[in-house]
Amino acid sequence: MDRWNKRPVINSIMDILIDSKGEALDKRIEELLRKEYPYINSFNLEEIFMKMESNNIITVFRVSKSKNMIVLNKNNSIINKRENTDSS
Repeated sequence: MDRWNKRPVINSIMDILIDSKGEALDKRIEELLRKEYPYINSFNLEEIFMKMESNNIITVFRVSKSKNMIVLNKNNSIINKRENTDSS
């Protein structure tokens, strides 16, 4: 097993959100991430979501007791730059 990931988890999360029109359930994101990052679990993911939310990249909404909706903040300058480079 490699010591470092070839691609950061945050980049994969952003790609998942962009592919799903800017929003996805946390459980669905976790399911998709496990294919590339087998070590990922709910606890790790919550920490990553917290960091992303504090950097104004995403917003987390509670949908039910065990599910959260993760929504990409399209007004963020980092995301605007990334979307513009993807469309070029």
